[in-house]
Amino acid sequence: MRHHRLDHACLELLCSAGERAEVTRVLLDAEYSRRLLLLRLLVDEAAARPAAAGALPPVGEAWQLLARAQRRHPAAVRRLLMDPQVGLWAAHVLRRLRGSADDDAPLWTDVGRLHALAASGAVLAGLDFRMPVPARAGTVLLPCLGQASCGTREPWALAEVSAHGGATRVGMDGGHTVDVPADATTDTENWSAVRRLTTRHRDLVLTLTVDDLALYPVIAGTAGPARLDEAELRRWQLGLDRAWTLLVEDHRDSAEALAAGLLSLVPLPPGERFRPRSASASEAFGCVMLSAPDPGVPEQEATAELAVTLVHEFRHTLLNGLMHLAPLTEDCADLFHAPWRDDPRPLTGILHGAFAFSGVARFWRTRCARDTGSARERARFEFALWRRQARTTLETLDTHPALTATGRKLVRGLLADLRSWDDRTLPESALLLAERAAAHQRAAWRAHHVVPDEETVRATADSWLSGGPPPRTVADGTVRTDPDGCRLDVFAHLVRLSIADPPAFSAARTTDPAAVNHLKGVTPADVAHVAGDLAEARALYARQTATRPGSWGGLGLLLADRHRALGERPELLRAVSRAVTRRSGQAVPPAELAEWLARAWNGDGSPADAHSGSGSMSQSARCSQSTA
Repeated sequence: MRHHRLDHACLELLCSAGERAEVTRVLLDAEYSRRLLLLRLLVDEAAARPAAAGALPPVGEAWQLLARAQRRHPAAVRRLLMDPQVGLWAAHVLRRLRGSADDDAPLWTDVGRLHALAASGAVLAGLDFRMPVPARAGTVLLPCLGQASCGTREPWALAEVSAHGGATRVGMDGGHTVDVPADATTDTENWSAVRRLTTRHRDLVLTLTVDDLALYPVIAGTAGPARLDEAELRRWQLGLDRAWTLLVEDHRDSAEALAAGLLSLVPLPPGERFRPRSASASEAFGCVMLSAPDPGVPEQEATAELAVTLVHEFRHTLLNGLMHLAPLTEDCADLFHAPWRDDPRPLTGILHGAFAFSGVARFWRTRCARDTGSARERARFEFALWRRQARTTLETLDTHPALTATGRKLVRGLLADLRSWDDRTLPESALLLAERAAAHQRAAWRAHHVVPDEETVRATADSWLSGGPPPRTVADGTVRTDPDGCRLDVFAHLVRLSIADPPAFSAARTTDPAAVNHLKGVTPADVAHVAGDLAEARALYARQTATRPGSWGGLGLLLADRHRALGERPELLRAVSRAVTRRSGQAVPPAELAEWLARAWNGDGSPADAHSGSGSMSQSARCSQSTA
């Protein structure tokens, strides 16, 4: 029966781009079974290395206490074990036990989180017990309950958690004893409770643990969250209430799925406008890292932004759950262009993004019908953009040999859904802006991350310096991640600003160029481009090509009306310019180089000419999306 249900869940995901509560519950059941297996494996491996527990009791004792708690109160222990922090911790400890992960903390403190987990389970189940646990700088974290501060500064020490007759205490040598409140959700002088945000609209309730005491980062290497103050917590509650109302009213399927499977929130400080920060991880089922709503942003905009980000990240959770059941890809070294990211992505990453952004496109499709005024105008742009970007990416994935049969079914199911929306009427203006935003991001991405073939660059530079025509063939480039390739979405970013806040866009356009510095990653050339002043944009892009690689992409696009290939190969323009300058000692006029190279790509079959002539160049070597 279990295999039948899991197969059914897979088929539901494969056949629909929408979230479904039934699928979420099946994936939750599967994830709980997986979590139990991980814990059993961790206990067995730690037990085989008794020294790993240090001065703590053997891990078997903690396991037995957890088992007692499960027998007494299985629902409470299930909630405890499904806490995303438990998944992150278990995966981390297994890596440490197997020697594949390092940490500054002593191993016994990580292993000892099992003892703290067992203590939490026993408290939730109402058991009497005593259990030594690790303490960090005098604090003891009990998963799903809270953190006790025992008043010492020793980096790593032993503490003890005990419970008798419903009263729970945490104490340690050299410190004071902390009485855990009967209502563990209440803060006291030395007790910081794990807090929850609950929002209700009509008959649907969403409850999220606020992971601002988290020990294990959702994204490795990132700093832990800061404890929210009461004002920040109230702002989160207000923003969540508004987003939840929107989801329940207009995106019911998504809301039901979120209510069933979204478990915790790791709060981040507010991000840039139209660029909320968010993340999720495969070992943290149901957890989302998310930047706080910006109080300076209009309410309707902030509400839609929070709602779509919750949908976006939860789709990552769903796909992670599916990937734990069935592999979607085989090993693959290819790197891909991700229209929603600045950096090149591996196959699994690009599949994740395509799945998530097909849901984003669905969200904005609904908003096109429900919103009015500038909000509807923005929804039309977002729908046109993300339908285009997700579909283009999925069409590339569909032919990739490293997809498994299940992965290919998923891709084709998503594609069928996206293609079914093609008959939806959108204004030509929205389609054109989406096309330009997509082309701009891709051109900037290529200018940063695609390295042209060295022989092609050398031959092209030779031709320029000798006054001859460019080479007739161009070899494929390779992808090398450029860490300076950031905020490549500037065109779409400015389109959003021009729709949602025309005065702010006008100020960026009409005031001193330094005024755009508050729009991170944006230059006056980008503002002029979006504003439609193409002659000024061309001139500005040409001036900044030496210091801003993405400007080659913008310049190429502005010449692409006559020479389409320029927008597709900005990396070659950049590399040839640098080669000629290095060899001649003189800077190359970017527009002149672009025009010369473009004439060889005019596609009319005529022979290439010298600088003042015209000609064509084979595009058979164009770098494919599977490697770019």
